[in-house]
Amino acid sequence: MPRGPRLDAPGTLHHVMVRGIERRAIVDDDKDREDFVTRMDRYKWCGHSVIMNRCQSPWQDRRYVLKWFGRKERDAKKSYREFVKKGVALGKRPDLTGGGLIRSMGGWSIVKAMRNSGIKEESDARILGSAEFVSELIKHAEEKVKYQLPAMELQKIIAAEIEIQCKKEKVAVAMLQSGSRRPPLPKLRRAIALKLINEYGVSLAETARRLGISTSGVAQILRRSERV
Repeated sequence: MPRGPRLDAPGTLHHVMVRGIERRAIVDDDKDREDFVTRMDRYKWCGHSVIMNRCQSPWQDRRYVLKWFGRKERDAKKSYREFVKKGVALGKRPDLTGGGLIRSMGGWSIVKAMRNSGIKEESDARILGSAEFVSELIKHAEEKVKYQLPAMELQKIIAAEIEIQCKKEKVAVAMLQSGSRRPPLPKLRRAIALKLINEYGVSLAETARRLGISTSGVAQILRRSERV
């Protein structure tokens, strides 16, 4: 069963997990588990390497994370790494297994007892928290998350929107996607990106692919629009 779309509400904290493909084990033995953090230090597809300053991701606020572990960067990175290492040593935790309701209530046995008693609790597989918290977060989630267009329909809308905007500016779609920065291409990309993301909930990666620019370039467009 595919997961639901990510919730995007102000102040939301996301619990990021590492899972093996096809439910395969991530580590083979205790030695492998001990070396896990060391490997992650330089693994460019993980936010951990960014926080350790081994890789760069313009969209990730590493300073925000490190400030919870110390005032000086060197000390903060050391404390953060120890924190992660201790977490790896804990292994599989039952309280973090299952959907949002199971984790929030403290385990499947409690959820089963509640159901047998006829007690219903508001829940969402994406959210860890009480019924009140779940309801409040969903209520404040952006409309683009609540309303998700079917994939094929969304692709048609993206293509049509790009075509319309390009015709207005008398620019060929191929030119828009060429990566050129000649006027009016940057301004046109900005207008299309903001509309696709804000009105249709298109991901940054898909928007970047459609406009012929990088994902970080789209993120920069969003940051600049927020300052206006």
